[in-house]
Amino acid sequence: MTTPKKALFVLLTALACALPPAVLAQGVVNASCSSQIAEAFGRVVLDDFKKTTGLGVTLHVFSSQISVNRLKNGFCELAASALKLSPEDKKSGLVAIPICKDPMVVIACKEITVSNLSLTEVRRLFSGHITNWKEVGGPDLPVRIITPIQETAAYVNFVRQAMGASQMKFDYQAAKASTAVEAVSHIPGAISFATRSVVSKYSNIKTFSVDGMKPTSKKYPYMQTFSLITRGQPSGVIREVLNYSLSEKVRENMKHLGLTPLVD
Repeated sequence: MTTPKKALFVLLTALACALPPAVLAQGVVNASCSSQIAEAFGRVVLDDFKKTTGLGVTLHVFSSQISVNRLKNGFCELAASALKLSPEDKKSGLVAIPICKDPMVVIACKEITVSNLSLTEVRRLFSGHITNWKEVGGPDLPVRIITPIQETAAYVNFVRQAMGASQMKFDYQAAKASTAVEAVSHIPGAISFATRSVVSKYSNIKTFSVDGMKPTSKKYPYMQTFSLITRGQPSGVIREVLNYSLSEKVRENMKHLGLTPLVD
C-alpha cells in the first residue's frame, strides 16, 4: 500500500514515460523515484491521478541515480530524479522533463539561535572548520554534521553548489535525506541540509537564511530541479499523462507544497 510519503509523486512519477503495452493493458505504471522527491509530495494528487486516468502506480523508491539506471535498464517505465542526466544517459536515449524546483535549505536543531549564515560560514561548518556554534554567534554547543549518504542527489547537489574546493565532513550519515532531517530534530547542535518541501513538515527544525537571502528569494544560492525521466520523447497515452502532470491543478498543488512549477 502506498504510504503518504510515497504517494503524490507516485502519480507525478507515473507521468511521462513510454509504457509498454502490457503495462498499459493492466492499468499499472511502474515507476522509480528519488526518495527526496517521494517525500516532497502528498497523497491528494495521487488519488486524483488515479481517478482521472484510471491508472494505478507501483512506486519503487531509490536514490536519483539508481532510479535513472533502472529506467535505462528496462526495470521501470518512468523515473523521477533530482540529478541532471549525464552525457551517457542522454546518449542512451533518456529525456529529462523538468517539472519543478525546490530550495536546498541549511537546517539545524531548534536550540540554535542564529538565523543567518554567510556562504563562507556554511562552507566552514560543513567542512569541519567551525566546531562550535558560538563561533557564529550561537549557543555553546558542538556542531554535529549530519548528511545523507554520498549516493543521494541531495548530497551531490549540495556539495556541488555549496562546498567549492572544501571537502565535506560528517559525524553521521543517513540513508535518506528525510532521515537526516529527522536526526537533526533530535540531536543537539546538529546541522544538515535537505529540500525545503521535506523540511517544512517539521515544526522543530531551524532553517537559515544564507547571506541574508531567505530560501524564498530568487537569489537564494542552493536549488534543486525535480525532473521526470523517460526513454525517448513521450507520445500517445504517455503524452496525455504528461499533460495531466503539467495541468493547472497539479501546478497549484505544487505551489501549495512550496514547490515552484517550471511550466506556466
